[in-house]
Amino acid sequence: MKISRHCLRVENPQELVEFYSGILGMRDFGKPDEPLLGYDGDQCLLELTGGASSPYRSRPDGLYWKIGITVRDLDTAVAYLATRGCAVTAPRQFKDIGYMSHLHDPQGFAIELLQQGFEGRAGAPGDGHPIGGQATLAHITLRVNDINAARDYCENRLQMRLMSVQPVEDYGFCLYFFAWSDEALPEPDLKAVANREWLWARPYALLELQHVFSGHATEPEPGSSAAGFTGFGWIGGDMQAHQYVPLRDLKSLL
Repeated sequence: MKISRHCLRVENPQELVEFYSGILGMRDFGKPDEPLLGYDGDQCLLELTGGASSPYRSRPDGLYWKIGITVRDLDTAVAYLATRGCAVTAPRQFKDIGYMSHLHDPQGFAIELLQQGFEGRAGAPGDGHPIGGQATLAHITLRVNDINAARDYCENRLQMRLMSVQPVEDYGFCLYFFAWSDEALPEPDLKAVANREWLWARPYALLELQHVFSGHATEPEPGSSAAGFTGFGWIGGDMQAHQYVPLRDLKSLL
């Protein structure tokens, strides 16, 4: 099984189709009125649904945090974004987590660009689009307060596997990464730094949970047509249709 859909409700899907395809180099694998954006049709795709009644408001304490995209050469990607007039943070190595930059799409959704290797360990960016030729739609990032409940939900109910645990104690959080994967880790210790570059290079999506030690993550009760993250989809085996984990289930992790 694998994560196959990263689902957002938005005000104007076409505006985001133009941004993600024109700027970030994604392809549209969907229909004109049902866009599915990504870099490989067999990997996770961004599923955009229109009809949001109000603009999206990103919140630093919200359940949903960001879209994660991994690239082989971050400096090349950021230099290209600068030529397109995009506001993107300068690349930096964040502790022993990864070499990264951040930006927002035109409707306010946060995006993290994460190099598959640490700073100074870029790979070849590839041919074609400066981002699309080297990228994977890789992470769905959520904030949670109750990590025990979150692990129980992911590991027991969804039968996902915990792939990595990355403490960032001086910032007040710890990162947990889950996937449907039976690949052997380079190191059996889930906290091993040696696993991280390997993890960032996986050709499949991961569910990333940021456990907030202060327990301040919240999710208000929005209207049914509010803009924002609506859940994620998965598929595997002989399944003919994608199954979905809706936002209402994920809110129980707060």
